[in-house]
Amino acid sequence: MTSRRNLLALPLLLALGHAVPAHAQGTVTMYTAMPTEILNALVPAMKAKTGLDIQVVTAGSGELLKRLQAESSRPLADVLISVGADGVDANTKLFTAYDPPGSDKILPGIRFSKTWVPFSVTLPTVIAVNTKLVPENEIPTGWRDLADPKWKGKVAFAGADRSGSAFTQMMQIIHNEGPKEGWELFEKMMANFVITGSSTAVIRGTAQGEYAMSLTLEDNAQRFAEGGAPIKIVYPKEGISVSADVMTLVANGPNPAGGKALMDYIASPEGQAVIVKASGRRPIRGDVAGPVNAVPVTSLKVNTYPVEWAVANTKEYMDRYLKLARR
Repeated sequence: MTSRRNLLALPLLLALGHAVPAHAQGTVTMYTAMPTEILNALVPAMKAKTGLDIQVVTAGSGELLKRLQAESSRPLADVLISVGADGVDANTKLFTAYDPPGSDKILPGIRFSKTWVPFSVTLPTVIAVNTKLVPENEIPTGWRDLADPKWKGKVAFAGADRSGSAFTQMMQIIHNEGPKEGWELFEKMMANFVITGSSTAVIRGTAQGEYAMSLTLEDNAQRFAEGGAPIKIVYPKEGISVSADVMTLVANGPNPAGGKALMDYIASPEGQAVIVKASGRRPIRGDVAGPVNAVPVTSLKVNTYPVEWAVANTKEYMDRYLKLARR
């Protein structure tokens, strides 16, 4: 059986009788970390719209970036979709800038890189709590609460080297407190973590009672809560990020026209509506309705870290994280 940490290739066949646009033909290869529910809705929609044969390779953001680095002399992918922005910004030579039509409709404040385009808007720095395992009076209100030794072995974390969202969570905690105090806090939290290697595993395990709580994305937690799981979403009082998972063209990919066609569809009102309906994520465009019952961002403590700060510290902080994880 293939491990969920390993790459999984999912060939998707060209729809019979559907015309291929002149600008994009043949097979396009997409590397992606998007959740299964988005993948299952979005890929058929893209295939129907473009007529392309779409090859999909799925893995965590960190694994996909490592694969792209290894393939850089002869790229096999055309486009990288639904990954963390930090990893893309730290590896700009692997990618080519491209602005899909309608980029002027992207919400102000979430477009801050020339290398990528937002895929969806996420709140990646929340805590999901299993209310059957954590009494109401012990539910954490902030990041610092997760450093309490009583939670040892009860907090799921995907791993900053495996998951783009987990890396964002680590960076948010450090940014909130400043480097010295932030690392001191994160090291104490790490002592309590169970590292799963997958952002899907953290929320599924919390919903099923394997973990008392987890660091996760808002939409992941909301989806399980709406499905009846005993999940409460906590927006840590010290501050959260409002950011975007991103998409970008792979430099020198075999079918750049195909990659652009996928990005064009995703950035369109139609593509964004598919993502919102499938996942509950927030759209990148102001002319597309957001998910029902979404908490207004204006009511939350938002302290999104600057992209320049993240790029400057990514290598050092990742090295430091890996040393902690190997203890």
